[in-house]
Amino acid sequence: MDFRDQLKLNVKAGAPMIQIVSHETLRVRAACSWVADQVGYDFYRWNRTRGLTLCSGDSRPEEGVEQAHEIFEWLSEKAQSREKVLLLLEDFHPDLVDGHLETISRLRNFAISAAMRDISHCCIVMSQPVQVLPPELEKDVQVMQMPLPGLKDLKMLMRQACQTFELPEREYHESPRLLEAALGLSTSEAQLAFARAIAEKGRLTESEIPLIVAQKEQVIRKSGNLEYFQPSSSMEDIGGLDRLKEWLERRKAAFTEEARDYGLEAPRGVLLLGLPGTGKSLAAKAVASAWQLPLLRLDMGRVYGGIVGQSEDNMRRALSIAETLSPCVLWIDEIEKGLSGMQSSGSTDGGTTARVLGSFLTWLQEKDKPVFVVATANHIAQLPPELLRKGRVDEIFFVDLPVEVDRLEILKIHLRARGGRDQAFSEAELLELAKQSKGFTGAELEEVVKEGLFRSFSDGRALAKSDLSDAIAATSPLSQTMHELIRDTREWVKGRAVTASSAPPETLEGLRSERKGIRLPQEGENPFLETQG
Repeated sequence: MDFRDQLKLNVKAGAPMIQIVSHETLRVRAACSWVADQVGYDFYRWNRTRGLTLCSGDSRPEEGVEQAHEIFEWLSEKAQSREKVLLLLEDFHPDLVDGHLETISRLRNFAISAAMRDISHCCIVMSQPVQVLPPELEKDVQVMQMPLPGLKDLKMLMRQACQTFELPEREYHESPRLLEAALGLSTSEAQLAFARAIAEKGRLTESEIPLIVAQKEQVIRKSGNLEYFQPSSSMEDIGGLDRLKEWLERRKAAFTEEARDYGLEAPRGVLLLGLPGTGKSLAAKAVASAWQLPLLRLDMGRVYGGIVGQSEDNMRRALSIAETLSPCVLWIDEIEKGLSGMQSSGSTDGGTTARVLGSFLTWLQEKDKPVFVVATANHIAQLPPELLRKGRVDEIFFVDLPVEVDRLEILKIHLRARGGRDQAFSEAELLELAKQSKGFTGAELEEVVKEGLFRSFSDGRALAKSDLSDAIAATSPLSQTMHELIRDTREWVKGRAVTASSAPPETLEGLRSERKGIRLPQEGENPFLETQG
């Protein structure tokens, strides 16, 4: 049952007062007009600037009904004459606060009269952007939430934009993917998104999907707890991780109408475990870009607030906005840091962390909106076991250190991104660099390329293999400083997670002996460290 039918059912059932929470003024008006026509009521609308207006039949303003208190006197006369009236009060919520006791009392008396059958066939609909309802009226008012525009409404808005800009038919392609890209936008936001796409590109096709999606950034900015990312990375920017790429590619079209008709559910998400710099965050960005979905980043640090109940409310509000903007990708980076200390939450923070986790896990289990969650974690030991249970996400991937063939691909990617410099090296030279950089993460290989470019630029010459080789030799990778952690993590993930790469991991033996004497930068400046001899 859609919104209009639900509203019609409430009016026919004799509900004295209905509150519609929505910013969609035009759609609320249209819904009330349709309901009034269906049930045979006269439709009136009141707001502070225009007063009372008859909107059905011969539309005209009602003289002498401008102030809020005058409405009830007018409505009482209509009720005594047994007229059937549907009255829409727009932005009436300022009159529902404690300072307007007379107005609240009048509404209460109206509800009592309706219950006693002294008044019949009269219904008050209050349209407002926020839910404000005094305790005196909680049992007498039916609260309804108008959903954002659906595909049918967006199609009308799209056609209206094309007519406004007189867009030729050859420059307009009404595709399901283009309409789905605008889901989550209000009427005014969708109108502006379509208009901006036409104004910028002179057409409205699937090629303009990124422009439509970018308009959702405005919604994110107003939320406070979410960040919008314009994804610029692609799957080609990720070196290795072939199993993860293949898994994601199979689910690329799972958000389409064809997938739903086929009986497929929208994928729930993935949990990526591994060392920092191995490509977990890059994978989240690449997924959003490849699937042409908005990328939202949930900052767990912003969720926690100092007021009792604020943290839980922030989490619920952030997840609600993500659902509103669905289909989308929700990226939670380093989730273990936001949930660390969960076991001692009851004694250290009054149970706030535990309640926030509970809200998140319940939503993760029960959500039915197409929000694809990509959660990343560096330290597995800090993750709560509830998050690792099967069913919360579709799959848990372990992102290990890149093997030799993956390091070769990563070096090519970063050299290619910097002026196509991968063509300046032979395959044998790059393979030798890949062997030399055993134990390096993808982020460390990127820094090697940057350092090599600084060296060659400083000398005023082209980048040479020796620049990269020297940069590798001067780098102390995480695999050396976190040797034991990597070994223990590899043991833990056996049978618990899927490796993101099909290639067997390289052994870590010999890494410390090969790089003996290399220290962290801060160790070289501290004469009191005994490890320096």
